[in-house]
Amino acid sequence: MEKFNWNNSKDEFNSKNLIGLDLETTGINRNIEYERPTSAAILETNLHFDSPEIIVDEKCRLPYHVLPDAGALNITNINPLDLMNEPLSLFELVKKIANYLEKSHDKPLVTYNGASYDLIILRHSFFAHLIDPYLLVKSAEDRLHIDLYALAQTIYCFFPSRIAFHKNQDGKVVLKQELMATTNGIDPGDAHAAVDDVRTLLKLAKLMEKKVPEVFYSALASGNKKRVIELLTQNLFLNFGEVKYKERIAVKRTPTFICQDPSYTNNLVLFDLSYKPEEYLHMTPEEIAKILNKKGSPFFNIKANGSPVLLPGDLCELNDLSLEEATRRANKVQENIGFKESVVIACDINAKKRSPWEKPDYSESQIYTKFIDSHDRLLSKAFLESESPEDKINIIHQMNDGRLIDFAKRLLASEDKNCDSVIKMNYQEFEAKRLLSEDDVPWRTLNNGRKSIENVAKRMTVNETIMNATKKYYDIVEKELRK
Repeated sequence: MEKFNWNNSKDEFNSKNLIGLDLETTGINRNIEYERPTSAAILETNLHFDSPEIIVDEKCRLPYHVLPDAGALNITNINPLDLMNEPLSLFELVKKIANYLEKSHDKPLVTYNGASYDLIILRHSFFAHLIDPYLLVKSAEDRLHIDLYALAQTIYCFFPSRIAFHKNQDGKVVLKQELMATTNGIDPGDAHAAVDDVRTLLKLAKLMEKKVPEVFYSALASGNKKRVIELLTQNLFLNFGEVKYKERIAVKRTPTFICQDPSYTNNLVLFDLSYKPEEYLHMTPEEIAKILNKKGSPFFNIKANGSPVLLPGDLCELNDLSLEEATRRANKVQENIGFKESVVIACDINAKKRSPWEKPDYSESQIYTKFIDSHDRLLSKAFLESESPEDKINIIHQMNDGRLIDFAKRLLASEDKNCDSVIKMNYQEFEAKRLLSEDDVPWRTLNNGRKSIENVAKRMTVNETIMNATKKYYDIVEKELRK
């Protein structure tokens, strides 16, 4: 097996530019597929972080069926009445982001918690605007992604003295970007303004590269799904750290690879060598199934596509494990083929216990129901490139994918004032039905939007100007819907 050395990664990426990206969004819905950007910023810089160039720094107006949350507007200090006058529509902003990212696929992307939020928002936004939702993972090798939130967790676990960390009154670490910046003497500017957030995250990236290069360049080395799998399968063991969200405690692991979960191949099943394997090697699949991913178990998952940071194996001594002992334990695991087969069976046992997956009712929620075929991909591209409403209607009639037909009709009605009157009327009916609904629906309605105004004061300091503007915005939207 090869031995992972982060210095090799440093040599590889010295000549590459990096892209910093941040989104401010309509909110944090439990159904993230319905959230969209209200503003976005993209900056490009070299690996020395010299003079970042602003590529995108835009806000956008929203179609009525995409309703912003009062709490999100209060945090980002975005006035929704001002959004109504933005020259750029949501569609135009999303398309602008997509066009740039597609042209720059060889440049690593830097975010803060992007793996769990910004990039997911982008995927769903691309999907709803007829853009390839897998744009960020479509190239000879998937785009590299550095998630500074994952780096912060890793540094806190293995090198906590290299940079400063904010602690709350209970002494628990808080890894929010703004606090990470201020604690390390970095001015965050207008926090929650997308362009300032990107400048801040690039300064944090520079700090991490300087102070903890073994983590920064390890993150680049494990910056996409392919590389994560290669590192785990080509090394006897590596190191991984995370900060448990609720407990805010550092958990260090020294994993050796077992298998990809047969039911979800992005889930990589690992054995933590902090535990003695002898106590687990003779367990039955049924016994293993009961403790897979359970607290206090040596078995845990990481997502191959979740931008995990994997550190070289020889750092195991930072996990109170000698290199000799880690090697011995890893060999015990890897040499026991029967044990590894039992883990695979255990994954299957747990998969069968899960509730059957039901197809979602609404197009936005159906991104994973099936891939978009080549026929409809070409038609989507033609639709986006066409400037004629008549041609767009003709293209819609040729589409087979009901999800894309829904999205295309919405785009035609919301982006073209001269579109077919029937399509326009149907879209207005769709908006009214969606936002005036009293049912338990996965998107934000006017009813629960107004409830969010009431809840803001209970959760955070209120910006009265923003809250009054939000109330007025909701009233304007409702008035238009009831015409």
